[in-house]
Amino acid sequence: MGIARQERVAEAVRAAVADFLIQNLANETPGFISVSKAKMAPDLKLAYVYFTIYGNEEDVAFSFKILEKHQGRIRYHVGREVPLKYVPELKFFIDDTLDYTDRMNRVMKDI
Repeated sequence: MGIARQERVAEAVRAAVADFLIQNLANETPGFISVSKAKMAPDLKLAYVYFTIYGNEEDVAFSFKILEKHQGRIRYHVGREVPLKYVPELKFFIDDTLDYTDRMNRVMKDI
């Protein structure tokens, strides 16, 4: 299976998860959540979904718990929005790329 198909499916999954967040969880979470990226396993049966959550540590932890609580509903929504033979299992991660970039920028300024 080609990398291009994996990337197209990953983008469709990312968009479907973001759509679910907008429609259903926008008012339930204290932190602002965005879906930063998704990656697919080569067999398209597993999706790794990365979230950027803005807020303090408590808001991030609480928002992530809400995401995990609704994981089944999110997967169901992905199954309805993305036409695939198998609905991929979703694994959620917090994307800390922005924090890492900010930390590296501060280190570079100090040098």
